[in-house]
Amino acid sequence: MGFIARCPLIGERCDKTITIQEKTFFLAEAEKPEENKKRRRKAINQALGVVYIVRSALDERGINAFTCKICELIQSCAYGIADITERNPNVILELGMMLALGKPAVILQKRGEEGLNLPSDLNAIEVIPFDEYIDIIEPLHEIAKKLPSPVTPTSPIQDLESIRPDLAKEFRGELGKVVQEFREAIEQAKLDTAVREEKKKEVSPELSETIARLGEKLEEMERLGFATDAQTAFYRGNSYFEQGKYDKALAYYNRSVKLRPDAPDILNNRGSAYFKLQSYKEALADYNRSLELKPDNPDALSNRGTTYAKLERYEEALADYSRSLELKPDDPGTLSNLGATYSKLKRHKEALADCNRSLELKPDNPDALNNRGGVYFDLKRYEEALADYNRSLELGPDDPATLSNRGGAYFKLERQKEALADNNRSLELRPDDPGTLNNRGTVYSALERYDEALADYNRSLELRPDYPDTFYNLACLLSLQNKADDALIYLEKAIKGDEKCRQEAKDDKDFDNIRADPRFKKLIETS
Repeated sequence: MGFIARCPLIGERCDKTITIQEKTFFLAEAEKPEENKKRRRKAINQALGVVYIVRSALDERGINAFTCKICELIQSCAYGIADITERNPNVILELGMMLALGKPAVILQKRGEEGLNLPSDLNAIEVIPFDEYIDIIEPLHEIAKKLPSPVTPTSPIQDLESIRPDLAKEFRGELGKVVQEFREAIEQAKLDTAVREEKKKEVSPELSETIARLGEKLEEMERLGFATDAQTAFYRGNSYFEQGKYDKALAYYNRSVKLRPDAPDILNNRGSAYFKLQSYKEALADYNRSLELKPDNPDALSNRGTTYAKLERYEEALADYSRSLELKPDDPGTLSNLGATYSKLKRHKEALADCNRSLELKPDNPDALNNRGGVYFDLKRYEEALADYNRSLELGPDDPATLSNRGGAYFKLERQKEALADNNRSLELRPDDPGTLNNRGTVYSALERYDEALADYNRSLELRPDYPDTFYNLACLLSLQNKADDALIYLEKAIKGDEKCRQEAKDDKDFDNIRADPRFKKLIETS
């Protein structure tokens, strides 16, 4: 086990741990033509026999050539092979990563093609020219016999310990002091506990500056190769979470979980990082495990409820919020989320009561104001919804969800210019939100900017292919353009996804152009 010394793309030390697997090759290869791929694999397998395992990014599900998953895969293999035929850009990138990571690499090069201009001081490089892939079998077999044993990269502190153990000891003492100061600052800021998805801690600017300064020192120590213990990694994750740097928070929570896999608070907080990164299934898995270990944790229950709500599993969300409130009565955040869930279940009276109670307890809670605005919106009380959204954005400016919601209220009030501005700003902050793209599409459609509306609907469906609201609005747009066949196809999809679309279509003026069509009449009949 070791650490990747540095990222070959950005040059910084990576947080991930790796295990180099002996007798493994990473194969950098082009996906097409398929026939070349088959011949190449057959020749390589013949050359290496059963002694070696060959791994390729093409065989790994979900790997994108421009993510660090490729780097992890390369790093875990002892050696590399790159077929640079026709200079496939992905192959060249992967070869560059192999060389940057110091992997002994074999380059397969088609005779007659211009070679790569590699630096003359690169060692552990072998080039096998070939006409047909069968030509590589014997030379690759011979190269495999003389490959060096894989070596896990050492860190600077490990190198220092072998040269100046006294200086290394001094560094370790300094690290201990920084860790202690960092932990004390985190505990003073009350960032040492389980986090709630909707809550932010109020930390003074001075204390925030201290935490940031000590965090930078810890990063310097990590670059030297000092390991981070589970508790410090947990605290660092909490610090980044409060700063809204959820990717970094997740990296430290991952490290903490590896060292303490059955710590409920760490699992809860990692779930919250996953939630913020919109990885809801991963978030749910962490909350489930956290609650197995600590069943009566009101914060984890509330967090899981919010995740269920995002997954549109509203009854399960309701159960979690209710149990959380039994354990921690009158929690404003949970009351607000419970109200939002009641609204989704069309239980508007209970929804409004819970949101009002939440705001009695904490009047300036932007999330609760946003949630109550949603209840008012569902009740078609658009002016009241707008007032709540406005107040929420005064308290928490540039929240993309609230901006999108306010855009919806403006749209219902026929204030399309303001609706468009809010949706545009929301998408600047969160470009790939299918709901906001759908909302902006409806505004463009009302403004008769049909091409822009169509582009937004199409993008929304790329991100969420089964989205009934977008199917419905796209059907409206196509009806307005007198494209009856296409409009009916999308209306049918909308109704299959959400039965409420059938009822809405009955009185929607956007369908006036196709209302006389027998197929439309059949679709809107109550099944």
